[in-house]
Amino acid sequence: MPHIYFWDFTIKWTEGEVKMDREVNAAEEQIAKLKEHLAMMEKDRDRIIDQCFPEDSVECDEFEDFFDKYLRGLEKALKTLAPGEAGKGFPLVVIGSEVDVEDLAGGDCFKFRIVLPYQGENRIEDVTCLSPAGRALILRRPGEEVTVAAPAGTFRYRIKEISFSPEY
Repeated sequence: MPHIYFWDFTIKWTEGEVKMDREVNAAEEQIAKLKEHLAMMEKDRDRIIDQCFPEDSVECDEFEDFFDKYLRGLEKALKTLAPGEAGKGFPLVVIGSEVDVEDLAGGDCFKFRIVLPYQGENRIEDVTCLSPAGRALILRRPGEEVTVAAPAGTFRYRIKEISFSPEY
């Protein structure tokens, strides 16, 4: 009988090791997606700014500043993210990500998709990165709480989960 217990322990340990390898691989894949997203955004920076604001204006300058801060924030996040840190879901709210949040006042859950100002399919969950919700959520991590000062009032959310498909 002791031999059987040892065999069971060995099998469980091996299964745990395989699960751990899958989680590390998923985390590395998420970091690779972030790197790809950053490279694409840097490459398309001028085109994105021109699409959002085709003429010089104060709004164009503000968006350009916002976008440059976004790119620097992505670079900084990539330097601090460890491969094992990501875990379930995507590790960071980026343009193109879907964010599940919980309203801290009422407990309701919502899903937002962060989009560029010219982007989106006019779905109810689409919020631009320049909106109060978009600005509050961008570059945040799961578990963080954010305050959104919107025209309809102030809302507090906890980020539950982030998903990302590399399209913007």
